[in-house]
Amino acid sequence: MLLKPLCENKMNNEQIQSRAPWALAYLLLLANIMSFIDRMLLTLLVKPIRAELMITDTQISLLHGLAFAVFYALFGLPLGRLADSVNRPKLISGGIGLWSAMTAACAAATSFVGLFVARIGVAIGEATLSPAAISLLAEKFPKQLVARAIGVFQSGIFIGSGLALLAGGSLLGWLEKHDLSNLGPLSGLSPWRLVFLCVGAPGILLAIAFLFVSDKNRSTPKLAQSAATPFKDAVKYVLQNKSLYFGHILTFTAITILAYGSLSWMPTVMVRSHDVATAQVGLYLGVIMLVAGPMGVMFSSWLLDSFVKNKKQNGLVTIALIAAVLLGVAVPAYALAPNLGMALAAACLLAFAQSFPYGIASSALTMVTPAHFRGQIIALYLMISNLFGLTLGPLLVARMTDGYFHDDAMIKYSLALLPLLTVPFAFIGVAVCRAPFKKAMANLA
Repeated sequence: MLLKPLCENKMNNEQIQSRAPWALAYLLLLANIMSFIDRMLLTLLVKPIRAELMITDTQISLLHGLAFAVFYALFGLPLGRLADSVNRPKLISGGIGLWSAMTAACAAATSFVGLFVARIGVAIGEATLSPAAISLLAEKFPKQLVARAIGVFQSGIFIGSGLALLAGGSLLGWLEKHDLSNLGPLSGLSPWRLVFLCVGAPGILLAIAFLFVSDKNRSTPKLAQSAATPFKDAVKYVLQNKSLYFGHILTFTAITILAYGSLSWMPTVMVRSHDVATAQVGLYLGVIMLVAGPMGVMFSSWLLDSFVKNKKQNGLVTIALIAAVLLGVAVPAYALAPNLGMALAAACLLAFAQSFPYGIASSALTMVTPAHFRGQIIALYLMISNLFGLTLGPLLVARMTDGYFHDDAMIKYSLALLPLLTVPFAFIGVAVCRAPFKKAMANLA
């Protein structure tokens, strides 16, 4: 008779323990959602910002890319090092506070330079999140659930991007229709400036929430010091396995260039090609991103977990090829859609295709990388993929529009050509990393 309650208590404890990691995953998801709302809001506000600050598409692409990507990349490595040694929730908290404050600071920009500096601050803050979050999730979840846990976190990219368009568009539309002269010290601010203020402020509350999240493995200075690994050792490990890491990084950097290039210019293409108001574009694309984006992330992460569970060592290569082909088809389908209805249908496929790689890229690295290197090697991957992806993706499209076509309305053709410059490199990367990834996956316990 005593065995039954003992078994029930054991089961209850196991159930409580199984729920705790998912609570952490969803809190990190919320942080990633907010980071991408703040990061991608700019894509919706191109038209009013260009009109007020008198800047070009190329300068907008630099705000999307260079201002964000270079500093996200440069600070990503030391912050990845910190993620391997310090209390990770507190590191995330500081990052959230910084990027939220700098998003609000975008409202005060009076020139391209001012907006550029504020975007640098957003980038530095957001560079804290992914290495620390992915390291935490890889540590807390069993290997057959790691991809799904990281997929939950990564789905925030597209939930956040969708909300940036949906909520940002709705808020912009509402502000443009109302008298803003009775807002006290905020009176006279343009609607796009008020949108930045409203979006940046809530992040401070989330930053405070992370101060109450524990990190038992980093709870004392002694443990933190023992967890630290010199960056030169991480680089040495990468060079010892250069085919695996070079192939992986080349594959997903090429995909990231295409994904971010299309993500950055989706709203502008719809505005210019189909004569839709900015606020309405935010509504259309926001809903699509909210639905189709998380579906792509979770489907690919489920596929990877399934391949790991069933010991199919070519799983990552198969999914990477699917990701490259999907994007290569979806981008021109959206850019060259002849009418609004077909553009919206293609946008559903494009949102799914943009999100698909994010369920596997970081997850695969955590599976084949030793725990004491994870934060730094993930940061190295993110540095390279974001430096090229966030910079070249938006910039290549803008330069073709400004430098070759010399016509804003031709941006749809610039976007449609982007897969020709990126997908071949993804295929090369897959060919390079196929054998070493297969061997590494076969060695998983």
